[in-house]
Amino acid sequence: MDRDELLAAGDHNLAETMRLYASTAPGALLEDDGRLLLFSTSKTWPGPYHNGAIRLDPSLPSADVLTRTAAFFAERPGYCVWIAAHADTDLEKSALEAGYASISPVGAPRLALHHRIGAGTVPPGLTLEEVTDDESRLDYLAVTVKAYADSFLPRDAAEAQLASMDAVRGPDVRAVVARRGGRPVAAAMVVGSGEVAGIQLVGTVPGARGGGLGELCTRWAVEAGFELGARAVVLEASEAGEPLYLRLGFVEVSRYRWCFGPPA
Repeated sequence: MDRDELLAAGDHNLAETMRLYASTAPGALLEDDGRLLLFSTSKTWPGPYHNGAIRLDPSLPSADVLTRTAAFFAERPGYCVWIAAHADTDLEKSALEAGYASISPVGAPRLALHHRIGAGTVPPGLTLEEVTDDESRLDYLAVTVKAYADSFLPRDAAEAQLASMDAVRGPDVRAVVARRGGRPVAAAMVVGSGEVAGIQLVGTVPGARGGGLGELCTRWAVEAGFELGARAVVLEASEAGEPLYLRLGFVEVSRYRWCFGPPA
């Protein structure tokens, strides 16, 4: 898969992931005409994974994107327009000129991996268990709430994102929870979309960090992604997670930035 194919397939996977969240979160809003994807899964948290706009067709004029996005989010708490460094420089320019705020000039790297990396060695006292029922789904939620608290993700936004079994288990989605002494301490999930699978919500609770649990869950998710039929696995890396992913063999292929639009 060459870079252009990978970027297009990765953008498609990102959109599929947001569709998954919006189709499984209670009270969510979703508008999708194949050219622009608008989604809202939280009435309180304006982050890009919860209230966002993704231009699917680069030929859609940036002015149309901003007009339709503002109308969609008129009653919501603010929103983020996704900016793909490889496709949306015109959209970013228009958004900033219109008064949108740049959340991060650097953005998050889109990393990709084209080969399996193995499951790794699970140490004594630790188990990796696939999410297969509501009990394990709630364990995943508990990990996410604690792991992302320092990112200011509200509990209700996390609850909406992981509200049902369909959000974490299905034909194209799998998730895992790591437990130490029966207590959930780390988790990760992967969403497939044909040739690419995307890793999401890798987290470790604060008291268990530094012990390689994030790596084990990431390795599990990578294997699951290839088992879903992907030719490559991708993710958007946080600053804290990027060193781990690079060490595992992921390489940067692009970046995503976000422009914040305040509510009317």
